[in-house]
Amino acid sequence: MKLEVIVRRLEKRWGILLVLSLLWLAWPLAAQAEGERFVVAFYYAWFDWSTWGMALPDQPAQPYLSADPATIERHVIQAQQAGLDALVLDWYGPQVENNQTETNMRILLDKAAAHGLKAALTVDIAGPFINNQSDLVAALTTLRDTHATHPGYLRVDGRPVVFFWRQNQYSVESWLALRQQIDPQHTMLWIAEGLEPAYLQVFEGLYLYSVAWSNEPDSVLLRWGNEVRQWSATQGTSRYWVATTMPGYDDYVTGRADAFVQPRDEGNYYRTCWRGARESGADMVVITSFNEWLEGTYIEPSQAYGDTYLNLTAQLANEYRQQSAPLTATPAPPTATSLPPTATPVTPTPTPPPTATALPSPTATFTPVVTPTATLTPTATPFHLPTLTPVEPGVLLTATVPEKEQPLVVASTETAPLVPARSPVGGSDPPRSCSLLPVALFFIPLGIVHLKRVWYSRS
Repeated sequence: MKLEVIVRRLEKRWGILLVLSLLWLAWPLAAQAEGERFVVAFYYAWFDWSTWGMALPDQPAQPYLSADPATIERHVIQAQQAGLDALVLDWYGPQVENNQTETNMRILLDKAAAHGLKAALTVDIAGPFINNQSDLVAALTTLRDTHATHPGYLRVDGRPVVFFWRQNQYSVESWLALRQQIDPQHTMLWIAEGLEPAYLQVFEGLYLYSVAWSNEPDSVLLRWGNEVRQWSATQGTSRYWVATTMPGYDDYVTGRADAFVQPRDEGNYYRTCWRGARESGADMVVITSFNEWLEGTYIEPSQAYGDTYLNLTAQLANEYRQQSAPLTATPAPPTATSLPPTATPVTPTPTPPPTATALPSPTATFTPVVTPTATLTPTATPFHLPTLTPVEPGVLLTATVPEKEQPLVVASTETAPLVPARSPVGGSDPPRSCSLLPVALFFIPLGIVHLKRVWYSRS
């Protein structure tokens, strides 16, 4: 039965005011049921005072300890200002000792739930506490049974969303066995990172951590969105394409041999990324990142840009959401197959990156004045391996690691792009909905009065 027919019948029987109030209350649920385009951002919660003493090209507007609950709450509110649906925290696993990513995730979930935002996790397999398959099983089991059940955890199509970093340290066959052990019914939605569509046999979606190596990120996103859809069509199924947007990039402070700069160009690089996300028909957008200061990819308010990138994100996210419904609204879960229970990690093959001309870092000098508000439990310093180097569509890759002997480089050409590493460190309700309680309190009593009049007139 069409909606307008139902409305006319309800109006005739119960009165226009009551019908309007019910429709107003149900509208957010109806919009969500139609398949909203989610926008999330990677979030890092491992900074301490030593971070802000580094020679960063910019500083946060308010330098902070990541373990400070007030800081996490402020970030949640700023994420709402940017129009985000969720912050996705980089997570080393459930170990509490010397691992603030676990304790900070607990705080983030509570703060997000209190403010109407959502939170999710990136399982960081390259982190210091997931060193073998046994550690990975323990981490995924804890995630499934604790964090993913929290009311503040991000769900898409009713399933908790879990991002992965460096999943290609294990083979596809090993992941099939792990999925069968951890989540055989595919009650969670797993998103893999990198340029190997073969992992879509296990994972429900694919994303690229970085596109900053390209001067034309829109073409990169279009290309890999098509790659995911082509793989899905070949396999007779569907998978999520999660497009990555970045405001820019500058990781010179890390001291890497392959450090480079991708200039922000007054927001134009960010706009180009978002155009690529829209043109590629992305099912979801992930921003790299909310606050990765050591790689210069932040949208968090800063001393150089203020709230510029929060507000620009809100504008671009709104334009993205106004598109038609996602192309792959409900991907079918992969089919698990019987495989050996033991995992064999993939051995990376080094591939040297290209050389390009260096670009200058932004020139700014900052002297932050900070007042500690919490005692930080240190996190072991991680070392993140780089993303894979793109190749022509249709070619499956093996894990590659750029050699560290290479000179400093900048964003490379499209023929042989450099893909940056993630930095070592030193130390599903969107927020746009207004409150419906006053509306309900106004309309429902009027509807009740109308019902009484109808009842007495018929009696």
